[in-house]
Amino acid sequence: MTSIEWDESMALHLPAIDSQHQQLIGWIKALSDAVLKGEGAQVIDDVLLKLVSYVQEHFSYEERLMLSHNFPGFTGHRQEHDFFVTKLADMHARITNGEELSIKTLEFLIDWTIKHIKGTDQIYGRFLREAAGG
Repeated sequence: MTSIEWDESMALHLPAIDSQHQQLIGWIKALSDAVLKGEGAQVIDDVLLKLVSYVQEHFSYEERLMLSHNFPGFTGHRQEHDFFVTKLADMHARITNGEELSIKTLEFLIDWTIKHIKGTDQIYGRFLREAAGG
């Protein structure tokens, strides 16, 4: 299974965002660890709910930052965020209905997060750094 760890290739060089991304990765890692250890459904659901809450808080922060700097790629970036939030809500609904969180689903979470941070987040990070003169 794919694992997730913070590394410098993910850095946007925006301290608040990099810190949030590290926390986000920590929550995904906690969820993955709970599933792989065979923790009970309640523990997995609790971690997933914390992840959902953190993702919404983080995405909202990013989106306010993008809007305040008139980032031209805002609409597409927000669509990516909305897609991920929808996937998380679906995962939560399935767990609530008694399904187990699959390795395939965990791999999706990990892969999406890594690709998003190393891809579209880098684009707005570069834009914000240039807008700030750095």
